[in-house]
Amino acid sequence: MGVVAGAVATHLAACGPAEREASAEISANDATSAIVPAPEYREPYGPPGAGAAFDAAVAVREALTEEHAGVLILPIDSPLRSNWSNLPASMVSFDHNGVRLGDLTPEQLARVYDFLAAALGPHGYETVTQVVAAEAVLGQSLWARVGGLTEENYWLAFFGEPSATGAWGWQFGGHHLGVNGSFAGGKATSLSPTFLGAEPAMFTLAGLEAAPLADELEAGRAVMRALPAELKAEATIEPSQMQAGAGRDGEIPKLRGSTVADWPNEARSLLLQTILHWVALQPPEHAAARMAELEETVHELYFAWNGAIDEDDEDTYFHIQGPTLIIEFAIQDLGEGGHFHSVYRDPTNEYGRGSRGLSGQQPVDNALPEADSR
Repeated sequence: MGVVAGAVATHLAACGPAEREASAEISANDATSAIVPAPEYREPYGPPGAGAAFDAAVAVREALTEEHAGVLILPIDSPLRSNWSNLPASMVSFDHNGVRLGDLTPEQLARVYDFLAAALGPHGYETVTQVVAAEAVLGQSLWARVGGLTEENYWLAFFGEPSATGAWGWQFGGHHLGVNGSFAGGKATSLSPTFLGAEPAMFTLAGLEAAPLADELEAGRAVMRALPAELKAEATIEPSQMQAGAGRDGEIPKLRGSTVADWPNEARSLLLQTILHWVALQPPEHAAARMAELEETVHELYFAWNGAIDEDDEDTYFHIQGPTLIIEFAIQDLGEGGHFHSVYRDPTNEYGRGSRGLSGQQPVDNALPEADSR
C-alpha cells in the first residue's frame, strides 16, 4: 500500500467537526429541528463498515412503522435504483425511493443517522449531514420552502435485504445529494455513483459552522498551482458543465486535459490527495483498497481545469478521469453563500455491480474515449 492509501485511516480519524473559517453572512441560528443539525458522529455498532451498517440497518427497520418499513426495502436489482437526482423533489419526474426524513419521529431519525455513520464513517457522515444542513439554511426563504427545498425532503432506501455477508445496497438523497452505497461479502464495495452539492456553500446553523466541499475546491486549486506552465496550459479547458451527474448512468465523458503520466511527483501526489476527499467518504475497509488501486494506476488519469486558480470564480470546474474514476467539481454560481456541485463515480462498479461489487449482477462495460486537450 502506498503513502496516500495508507493515509486513509488518518484522514478519516481527523475528520471531526469543521475547523475552518466559515461565512456567517447566511445564518439560521434558530432553524433547529430533529433533522438538523445532525447528531454528532458516533459508533454505537462499532467501527464503520458492512458489519456496523447491517446492525444499524436492522435497527432502522425495527424502529419504523409497518407502513414505512414496507417502502424502505426494494429488490436488489430494482430499476428504481437509478431514481436519484440533485434537483429539488418538486422538480423530478419520479418518486424518491424509501422513507422520507420529514415523516419520521426523532427516535426513528436517530436510527437513520446511526446508519449513515455506520455506512460512511466520520468524513462521509460530516459531509452528507452538512449538505442536509445547508438545505435547512436555504429553506429559510419562502420561495425555497414552497419549492420543497427543505431538510425534510431526503430519503433513505435499502436495495436487497440487509445482510451481514450477502449483497445489498443503500441510497440516501434529495436536493444536492445522491449517495449510493453497496456491500457484499461482509465489506463495503462501492459508493458509486455519489453526488454532493451545497447551497449555500458556507453557512452557520445553530452554532454549526460549515463549508462542505470547500476543502475539495482548494485541493483542486493546489493541483493546478503545482503544475509547471506548460502542463497548466495543457490541463486548461474551455468552460464546461458537469457531464456525469444525475441521469447519466453508463455515460463516459470524453477525456480532457492533461495526462498525469507526464506530471512531476508533487503534482501527482496532490492529485491523489484531492481524490482522497471523495474516496474517504466511505469506510476504510473499502477506501484504503480503492486508494491503493488508484495510486497504482495514477498514470492513467487525466486532469482538466477551467477557472481562476487563486481566487473565487463562478466558472471554476475541474475533472479527474481514468478507467475506474470520474470526479467532477463545479461552482454553479458565487451568489450569496456560494453554490457547489460534485460527482464521484467508478464506471466499472456502479451501484456495486462490478467485479468488486454485488454478486449476480452484470458489470458495467467501460470503454474510455480519446483524450481532448485544449
